[in-house]
Amino acid sequence: MDKDKGLKRNGHKQRSKVIITAPSLNPNDNVSGISSVARFIIQNNKEKEYIHFEVGKRDAEHGTWKRLKRLVTTYQEWGKTLRKYPDALIHYNFPLSVPSIIRDSVLIRKAYKARRKIVVHIHGGLFLTAPRIPLLLNAILKRIFKMDLPFIVLSDFEKKQLEERYAPKEVHVLPNCVDLEEAKSFSRHQLPAEKPLTIGYIGRIEPQKGMTELLQACKGLKTINIPFLLKIAGKEEKENDYLPHFREALGDQFSYMGIVSGGEKENFLKSIDILAFPSYFEGLPISLLECMSFEIVPITTPVGSIPQVVKDGQNGLFIEVKDAACIIPAVKKLHENRTLLQQLGHNAQTTIFQNFKPQKYIEDLNNIYQRLLLGNS
Repeated sequence: MDKDKGLKRNGHKQRSKVIITAPSLNPNDNVSGISSVARFIIQNNKEKEYIHFEVGKRDAEHGTWKRLKRLVTTYQEWGKTLRKYPDALIHYNFPLSVPSIIRDSVLIRKAYKARRKIVVHIHGGLFLTAPRIPLLLNAILKRIFKMDLPFIVLSDFEKKQLEERYAPKEVHVLPNCVDLEEAKSFSRHQLPAEKPLTIGYIGRIEPQKGMTELLQACKGLKTINIPFLLKIAGKEEKENDYLPHFREALGDQFSYMGIVSGGEKENFLKSIDILAFPSYFEGLPISLLECMSFEIVPITTPVGSIPQVVKDGQNGLFIEVKDAACIIPAVKKLHENRTLLQQLGHNAQTTIFQNFKPQKYIEDLNNIYQRLLLGNS
């Protein structure tokens, strides 16, 4: 490594380089929690110079040939990037899903064999908590977690899961974080009893996010004459898989907002009262933290690291996985008790402001980097 790295040159401190992997950072190309985390890190960590390396398909890419072509290109470009930045630390974002385990294990191993300084950042995924893992995937994960590397997880719960299953040498807990500047100036007034609740969802629109259950629950709410509006923002995994059904079932009670970012996202968050989040599995969703920071009450499944943030009856409400029926009484409860709605929302915001401070996140991340650079991993 260059001896002058990290020292002042021409009166300016030289920032060390970090290669960070993530899908496209453009929300219009890819709706991804990992991309949101990477954007947050790049924008807030001014001590480092980040080089983004794109890993993963874009939302518009469909078909085996396109995916295979991108995969081959990714492998080729990875080698070039490692050679171009020989002294850069590598921040590898790694969700434990089938495509990622197969693809990313090869890239991580290539960098590891080249004796690069790597930190592997785990982002939930089905196979972090699944009771059974297919033999091939389990064998791949065992090889990854036997590597002498530091791993980052999103909660103490995930750390325990990982240590019990694979016993990695070094695991750091670093919960996801969000920018709080806009939320600091926002205060939600108590919603009048005669005004319908606005239910929101933001993220990928696909079966594993509980879209089938959300649709069924909305139909049930209409049946029992609970007034509400539903706003969905995000991208369908498969075009016309859900949105036409929401439109048909809810009519003018439904609005699709498309992909929102920047000011559009802030306006979306300010306009909703409840986050409906019936996901089957998660890490620690950025969208959940963002919503809670705007005093939005989460109605969510207690999966992944979500129970580390949401406390049932204190700052949100829990529902069962794959159970549309239990969403209905949760919404009904908040519809009938607007004081409870306001209190849970206030508590949700307080939780985020107290425990998810951006400055603390960046300090903790840089401490992990420093340990790695000093060879203490």
